[in-house]
Amino acid sequence: MEITITSDKENVLLNRREVGFDIVFNGATPSRKMVHAKLAAMLNTPKDQLVIGSLQNRFGMTEITGDARIYTSAENLKKIEPEYILKRGMVGEEENNADAQDAPSGDAAEAS
Repeated sequence: MEITITSDKENVLLNRREVGFDIVFNGATPSRKMVHAKLAAMLNTPKDQLVIGSLQNRFGMTEITGDARIYTSAENLKKIEPEYILKRGMVGEEENNADAQDAPSGDAAEAS
């Protein structure tokens, strides 16, 4: 998977950078989790300050066009981004929620 940054714009009003990128890949389409991790490493940004907005894959092509936003702090990200974008674009929170759902609750353990 090779990521090329196509645009990088500073948005001072919202305290963030807006990055456009293209991805060329071989094999299966890369997951959001893989793109999020590689983009964070490539841009030298903490994962909790980066959110992926969109990923558009064209039928039959091994290219993806996408955009991401990098905030100055995690608090700014949570204040500005809508809830569904946070759930879709943030990998760390999904893993925490999945772990919480897999763990048995105290009520279920007491009932049995």
